[in-house]
Amino acid sequence: MAKVALILGAGPNIGDAVATKFAANGYQIALAARSISTGMSDKTGFLGIQGDLSDPHVVRSVFRTTIQHFGPPSVVVYNVAHRLLTPPDDPLSATLDDLETSRKAGLDSAFVAAQEALKGFRTFASSTAKAFIYTGNTLNQIAIPGVLPFALAKTAAAMLMEYAANAYDKDGYRFYYVDQRQPDGRPANLDRDGPAHAEMYLQLASESRQSKWLVTFVKGEGRRDFEGVDFDGGTRASYDRMFGRA
Repeated sequence: MAKVALILGAGPNIGDAVATKFAANGYQIALAARSISTGMSDKTGFLGIQGDLSDPHVVRSVFRTTIQHFGPPSVVVYNVAHRLLTPPDDPLSATLDDLETSRKAGLDSAFVAAQEALKGFRTFASSTAKAFIYTGNTLNQIAIPGVLPFALAKTAAAMLMEYAANAYDKDGYRFYYVDQRQPDGRPANLDRDGPAHAEMYLQLASESRQSKWLVTFVKGEGRRDFEGVDFDGGTRASYDRMFGRA
């Protein structure tokens, strides 16, 4: 059976780099995003699938299309998110619609994608490497002001990966939440590096068994364990000090 990698939310940075890296390592590639045209690319040989991945029903359709063309994916990369802002000093001004919009993209569709990926994983031989990789950030570890809806979705998605990793490790199905950092632990943010993600994702997809589900890494250095750090180097402990909390 051919090796297949499905990249959900395939953009010009991380998505393109991951697709190129996995293709060079023998994977057939399916890419899904709103901006992609449906069909096989004559240039790359990749399968494009157009769709709004904030709709969980579309996610199921993307898996069906991938399976029809290539078979089930043994590696699924979830790179979908909807970043909504709130005033830093008034996070509860977010509307329920804001929360729902971020939640659907960051969590609901990821949950469906993990379910669909698991169905495929169960069809492979035990010797086949199988991995679901979620592109995360530091918001599951620290409440950086101004992005409450976005943070809630990321925090819940990290918990989803932890639950899945704990439950399915015994079956050889691996789940990861991956967060690139600066060398001092601050978020990578706009400096997120596509090739660095691709290298890390290929390493995770090639692991013989589940390692830590929470993957924090630095470009050129690989995995390093970090706590939550904001853009100025603040931590939960420093927030407590700032607000006079013992």
